[in-house]
Amino acid sequence: MRRGLILAGCLFVWVGVAAAGSAQKGKDLYMKRCSFCHGQTGKGDGPAGVALQPAPANFASASFWKANTEQQMVDTIKNGKAGTAMVAFGTSLSSADIDDLMAFLKTLAPE
Repeated sequence: MRRGLILAGCLFVWVGVAAAGSAQKGKDLYMKRCSFCHGQTGKGDGPAGVALQPAPANFASASFWKANTEQQMVDTIKNGKAGTAMVAFGTSLSSADIDDLMAFLKTLAPE
C-alpha cells in the first residue's frame, strides 16, 4: 500500500511538470508567431506592433501581469481579442503549444 502512495505522488509531480510547458519551445513559437507584433523582448514594440492601436500587450510590464490571469492570456491566445489586432491562434496552436508559449511568456515578467 505504501508503494502505491509513493507511486501516485511521483505521478502527480510528473504530470504537474509536464503541464507547465517548455519555455524553450515557447520561445521558439513566440519568435515565429508573436514577436512581429509583441517584439523580441515582449514589450509590444515589434516591427508591426509600433503601428498598432491599441498597442500589443507589453509582457515585460508589471501592470500587465497584475491585470491579467494566466487563463485570460490562454483565452486571448486561443480566441484573439476583440478591438485589437490580436488574432485567434486556437486552430493553429495545440494546447501543448499554448502551454509552452505561456511558460515562455512568464519568463518575460518583471521580478
